Amino acid sequence: MLDYLVVIAFLDESGAHGGLDDVFTVGGWIAREARWERIAQVWDKRLGRRVFHMNHFENRKDIFKDWPKPSRRVELIAALADSIQGNEAFGTAHSMHLEPFRRIMCPPDAELHQVKRFAYGMLLTGCLNDIMFMFGVPANEQISVVCEECKGVEGFATKMFDGFKERCMGQDRLVSFSFKPKDAFRGLQAADMLAYEAFKDITNQIRAEQRPVRKLFATLKAKQRLCIAYAGEENIKRWRAKYKDLPPWPPT
Repeated sequence: MLDYLVVIAFLDESGAHGGLDDVFTVGGWIAREARWERIAQVWDKRLGRRVFHMNHFENRKDIFKDWPKPSRRVELIAALADSIQGNEAFGTAHSMHLEPFRRIMCPPDAELHQVKRFAYGMLLTGCLNDIMFMFGVPANEQISVVCEECKGVEGFATKMFDGFKERCMGQDRLVSFSFKPKDAFRGLQAADMLAYEAFKDITNQIRAEQRPVRKLFATLKAKQRLCIAYAGEENIKRWRAKYKDLPPWPPT
C-alpha cells in the first residue's frame, strides 16, 4: 500500500460511445488512503468479488443481469454511495460536448479516437486543477493519481500530466500518475460511478427535454464536496480565443 501521507485520486471516463455528437466526461474521487480502505471494506462486503460497473448495474448487464434482486438494488447503490459520502471523499468531474470541441479545437480530418484522446487530456487537466487547488489537501500530503485503463489516451494523458506538473506550484506533491484496470482498486469503481452520473446529468441537461436530476447524483452531491464542470460550444470558443496557437495536436 501507499504511504499514509499519500492522498489518492482515482479517475475514470464515461461517454462518447455514440460518436462525435456526444458528451465525454472524466471524473472521480480524491481521499486519504485510510479512507479508501474503509470505502473498500464496504464495497467488498456488499459486492463480494464482483467488479462494479455503473453502466452494467444501471442496464442490468453481465454480472448484474440477475443480481441483486430488484428489491435490493436501491439498498446496494445507497450503501456504496454512502460509503463515499461518509469518508470525506471529494469529487471532480469535467465534461465536454465533443462535436463543438472537434470543430473548434481539432483539425478538420480528426477521427473520433483522436478527438477523444485530445479531449481526455484537456478534461484530465481540469480534474488535476481541482485536485491541487480546490480541495484543500494539506501541504505536507502527497498526491498519487490513478486512472482506469483507457485504450488510446494513455500516452497523451501522461504528457498532459507531466506538463501540468511542470506548470503547477507545489509540483513535488504530485508523486505518481498511472493507469490500472478497474478491478485493481475499488476507488476506480467508485470513480466509474461519479463519471457515469456526471455524464448522464450533463447529457440530460443539454437535451431539448430536460430531465430531473437523478437520485444517485443528488446523493453524491449532498455533502457539497463536488467540483462539476461542463464545456459547451460557447465555453470552448472562449477557451480557443485565449490561445494564439492551439495546444500540440496528439500524434496518431
